[in-house]
Amino acid sequence: MKEREGEFLSKTVFEVRSDVRIGILAAKTNWKLKRVLHQLKDLAELSTGQVIAFSLKGVKRKQNKVKGYVYWKEKGIWKETTVKMPDAIINRITLTRKWQQFFRELLGTRMINNFTFSKWKMYEWLSTDPTLSKHLPVTQKILTTKDIINFLEQYNEAIIKPINSSFGKGIYKITKQENEYLVEYNSKKQCNSLVFTSEELINYFNNKRINKKYIIQKLINLYIGNHPVDFRLIMVKNGYGEWEDVGLIARKGIKNGVISNSGNLKIGTFALQNLLLIPRFEAIKIRKRLTEISLSAVHYLEKQAGVDANIGNVGIDLAIDCAWNLWIIEINHRNPRHRMAMDAGFSGIYEYSNKLLIDYANLLAINRI
Repeated sequence: MKEREGEFLSKTVFEVRSDVRIGILAAKTNWKLKRVLHQLKDLAELSTGQVIAFSLKGVKRKQNKVKGYVYWKEKGIWKETTVKMPDAIINRITLTRKWQQFFRELLGTRMINNFTFSKWKMYEWLSTDPTLSKHLPVTQKILTTKDIINFLEQYNEAIIKPINSSFGKGIYKITKQENEYLVEYNSKKQCNSLVFTSEELINYFNNKRINKKYIIQKLINLYIGNHPVDFRLIMVKNGYGEWEDVGLIARKGIKNGVISNSGNLKIGTFALQNLLLIPRFEAIKIRKRLTEISLSAVHYLEKQAGVDANIGNVGIDLAIDCAWNLWIIEINHRNPRHRMAMDAGFSGIYEYSNKLLIDYANLLAINRI
C-alpha cells in the first residue's frame, strides 16, 4: 500500500474478460432510469465487457431477461435493448424484501449491495458487537412523539432523523432548556430555530408524522469552531474481492448548522490535521483507526445480513468528538455518491472508486462463466 494525496490506494491486477455482461440496477421505473443514465457513463466506460443499465420495471422474471440500455462505448451513447440477465449486477437502489430474495436466489453474491438496511437496522445490527457498539451514538426508534420528551429528559440534547432518507433531509437538533425545547434545522443553507413547550413540541412533530419513521440519537459534539464536521470514508471491493480504503473526505457545514453535508469539502489526512489542529503523526493514527473501525463494521453487516449477502460499495459517515472519540454515524450503501470527491477537487478518488467497482463486478461475472 502506498500513500497518495493522504489516501491509501493500491493497484489491482486480475483477469480481464470482454465476454461478460455487467448490469447496473439504477432505478425502480423506466422514466427514472432515463433521467440517471448520464450519471452512469463514467462507470460504463471502464468496463471491458457489455454494460446494461436497467430498472426493476425492466426485469422480465419468467424469461430471465432485462430490458434497459446497453452502453455503446464507441459512440458514447446508451441504446435501448433487451438482453439476458447480466452475469453480475451493481445495485444502486433500495430493494424490498421480495426483490432482495429474488436476486439472491437468482444471483447469490453476484449482485453488489444485494441487501438494504435502514439507519435503525444498522444500529440494531452493529450494536450487538461489543467493540462496534462503543462507536455508536445511543439511538432509539421513535414510536410515539412522547419518546422524544423522555429521551431528552435523560440526554438533554439529541438529533432526530428519518430512518431511510439521505442528503441530510428532515434532520432536527433538539435541546432541552429548563421548561422549553429549542428545535434547530437547516433549510436552504441557513440554520433555523424554533422554541416550544413540551406540548407544542409534541404537536409539532405529530404534524410531521414521524412515528415509526424516525430515530432519535444522543447528540455527538462534532462541532469545530461552531461548524459541524464529519468525515465520509469511501470503501469499495476490488478485483480480488477485498476491501480498499479509497479516500477520506471531511465535510464542514455552515456556522451553527445542524448538518455537515451542505458545506465545504476537504480531503484525507491533511483535513484531519488541519481541522483538528493536531500533528501529522496523530492525524495518521486517527486516519488508520477510522479505516479499522469501518472495515469491522462492513464485515459485521455482511455477517448479520445472512447467507449470500454481499456489500461491496459504501460511503461511511464518521465523526470525531471533542474528546477524540470516533463515531459511526451512517453507512451509505444504496448509492454512496462518490462523486463528492470531485467536488473536493480530487477526481482521482472518484475515478478509482469506479474502477474498483467495475473490477469487482467483473470478478463476480467471471466466476459465473
